[in-house]
Amino acid sequence: MLGQTKFATDGEICDKVEIAIKRLKAFEPSEGYYLAFSGGKDSQCVYHLAKMAGVKFDAHYNVTSVDPPELVQFIKKNYPDVIFDYPRNNKGKVITMWNLIPVERMPPTRLARYCCETLKETSGKGRYTVTGVRQAESANRKRNQGVVTVPNADEKLQEELENIGANFTQTPRGGVVLNYDDSTGRRMSEHCIRTGKVLVNPIIDWEEDDVWEFLNSNGIEHCCLYDEGLTRLGCIGCPMKNAKGQKKDFERWKKYEGFYLKAFQRMIDVRKQRGLKIDKWETPEDVMKWWLGELD
Repeated sequence: MLGQTKFATDGEICDKVEIAIKRLKAFEPSEGYYLAFSGGKDSQCVYHLAKMAGVKFDAHYNVTSVDPPELVQFIKKNYPDVIFDYPRNNKGKVITMWNLIPVERMPPTRLARYCCETLKETSGKGRYTVTGVRQAESANRKRNQGVVTVPNADEKLQEELENIGANFTQTPRGGVVLNYDDSTGRRMSEHCIRTGKVLVNPIIDWEEDDVWEFLNSNGIEHCCLYDEGLTRLGCIGCPMKNAKGQKKDFERWKKYEGFYLKAFQRMIDVRKQRGLKIDKWETPEDVMKWWLGELD
């Protein structure tokens, strides 16, 4: 078990560690948590906090096919107990970014993030899922995430929460955020599990410095990509990084640019077969230029 001695005189961070552990213990389900593990610093943090809390959990990594190879190897080497989950279609075939793009008939974009929904967000249904989500990462997460979050909460659930005096807010996407993690919050979460998924975010109020302090003080090794200047680890070519970030990815992992081009060619072929409008997408290179903002 990891020690907390280095946090004993460190004031706020010590409190945050203790609070995170209490949160994990408070909401622990009898079957154990589903811990969403990406290999990044935040998911490492909740993994080791769960170990310290002594709660039952099984950690899962969603294989996206576009994560940096260094990250995948880091997980395999340092977290051999993490389960690799491969997304599959209704026929049991493994879904990758390369066969998903032709199916969707367009590249993923900031507004059409079908890749996240298909490759990352299908696991953990019906489970209490522990995540490393932090509000400090974005204004959107600050609005839509709390210690316990229930995506896609229906009206009946909200009525039940009101009946038991729960303090909650509704998210723009139809979920609810439970605002307290006391015994009442525990009762709330018991009502929520029937909706299919409950997110428990023990480090929701941590800053980035808190995460690094926790990892470094406990001698926990991190992925080498952080030492190369990357602040967040994610899919290669992700459109959420903007065009400049995408180009840097393709400079760093050149062969993945080739993978995307091959997928774009298959996408063009599908569009032609179905008589869909092509516009300026005559070649995969045209699609890449459009994707990177070099074509109108």
